[in-house]
Amino acid sequence: FRGPTARALPALSRRGFGNPSNIAGVKTLRVTIDGRTGSVAAGTTILQAARQVGIDIPTLCDDPRLEPSGACRLCLVDVEGAVKPVAACAAPVSDGMNVTTNSESILAERRALLEMPARHYPAAPLAKAQEKPFHGYLRDAGIAADAPMPPPDSIDETHPYLRVDMSRCIDCYRCVRICADLQGQDVWHLRDRGAEIVVHPAGPSLLDSPCVACGACVDTCPTGALEDRSVLRHGVATTWTRTVCPYCGVGCELDYGTRDGRIVSLCPALDGRANHGQAC
Repeated sequence: FRGPTARALPALSRRGFGNPSNIAGVKTLRVTIDGRTGSVAAGTTILQAARQVGIDIPTLCDDPRLEPSGACRLCLVDVEGAVKPVAACAAPVSDGMNVTTNSESILAERRALLEMPARHYPAAPLAKAQEKPFHGYLRDAGIAADAPMPPPDSIDETHPYLRVDMSRCIDCYRCVRICADLQGQDVWHLRDRGAEIVVHPAGPSLLDSPCVACGACVDTCPTGALEDRSVLRHGVATTWTRTVCPYCGVGCELDYGTRDGRIVSLCPALDGRANHGQAC
């Protein structure tokens, strides 16, 4: 899938992924993915290696700022010699590895995995928010969303900056993980068990939770279940400009998104040298 995304994903990772030939003392491994061969540093995952050689493997639970969880299984790939498909986000590359990302069996598996959340997903957002990764995956696979209008209690509009619509939640848990593991705020929690599990803020509403409006949950959400109110008011950014935050002396790099001459989004740069995709 090479669908629309808000910002290009940099060729960086949690493990310093880049051009290993420029790093003294780093062991390099040869890997072939869909016929394309490249060199990567030891410890690089298949997903990271695929991105380096220009191949997009779809994923819903992965965020380059977080440790791999392998939860959504959408990034399953075939590895030569392996008994069964492996999750590309969590499987490290070995020297001489040969990977196939688009075999008939893998594509069928991905389609089945996408059909499950699509059964409970509202149809209206697919046309309104085409830039969301999940929506792009459904369009590419020719899968329609079947859920009726969302129930009123799934929407939380109490927060002045962020809007919540949990009818669009697909249980990837990226908001929970990025809030707890990266930002250290523990605003989002999992409630109940099994099929009844839901993502919920630590309070009766997001406004009444410990949320500090850092926006990390919105930045990582692949569906728009969590969205920036400025984007809803003014539309998705059409141009992105790199700058440095003037708030303090840390020097965090930010990407400003503009539309019709107006700033509508502000996101931490995923490859920012000081902040590595974080913002206060």
